[in-house]
Amino acid sequence: MLFACNAWFRSAEAAAGERIIGLVTTGTTSLDWDAAVTFFGLGTQHAMGLRITAGCSSAMLIIPLLLVGAGFMLSRRSTVSRILAGTGIGAVVLVVTNQLRIGLIASFSQKWGDVGFGWAHTVVGSLLSLVGVAASVTILMLVALRRRKPVDRPEGASL
Repeated sequence: MLFACNAWFRSAEAAAGERIIGLVTTGTTSLDWDAAVTFFGLGTQHAMGLRITAGCSSAMLIIPLLLVGAGFMLSRRSTVSRILAGTGIGAVVLVVTNQLRIGLIASFSQKWGDVGFGWAHTVVGSLLSLVGVAASVTILMLVALRRRKPVDRPEGASL
């Protein structure tokens, strides 16, 4: 579904990014939904736009997470509800992390131009994405594989 609705998903990320970008840059922001572009710094000398491409979308990180969740379902090591909950929480972590990355790219770009974009997009942004992936997989595993604590029963109580 993320492949089929990728254009819509990228536009939704650009729209959410507009809010974040507005907090970390000067000037006003604007959105081109059809092109998945958030413009920022409008009314300043540093007006720019960020296009959310397929490679920069959190969808490309969510898809592998869904595959990991599907693997857990095949292994039957957990309940479906726990696996779905862990996958859902992990996906939210990936979306939030990507929104932070988008804000970081916009902020660096406005302050330092192309050099700032390069650093924020390829170095710092990639590290942030890696942290998001690690956190989402860890959350999936913790939620899906969490063991219930045994209930303490008084001695002599029947099961």
